[in-house]
Amino acid sequence: MKRLLTLLAPVCLAACQAPPTSQPTSSEVTISQVQTTQAHQQLLAQSGVLNTPTGATPGAISANSQRVCIDWDGDAVELLSTLAHQRGLNFAYTGVRLPLPVSVHVRDITFNELLRLLGPQINWRARIDQEPLRLRLDFMLPLPGVLA
Repeated sequence: MKRLLTLLAPVCLAACQAPPTSQPTSSEVTISQVQTTQAHQQLLAQSGVLNTPTGATPGAISANSQRVCIDWDGDAVELLSTLAHQRGLNFAYTGVRLPLPVSVHVRDITFNELLRLLGPQINWRARIDQEPLRLRLDFMLPLPGVLA
């Protein structure tokens, strides 16, 4: 029995001395992942999926009665600024600018109807005023003694 243990012990211990199998280093794995990600991003950019605006707005708007299609989820100030410039109007806002999140997904409505549709979404903080050469957004003043 001792002879058997004497012969098996060196064989078992020799296995511990074997060199470890080579595994890729973390930097090699990271470089590979970066290259894969860059290839995917390039493919998406070439197909037009990447870097497309999230809010689709119409081209030039020539009249208040012109029909428009809008898909927008974002700040009302940005939307109104874009619409004013497309309508050929100057855009201005007065008061302290606050976030005004709006969600508009409409098809085939007039520019005036769109402005009226935005009103209820922002009336609690601002008011839209259209003048002949300017579209203005008036932010409401905070009520005295009321915490925001």
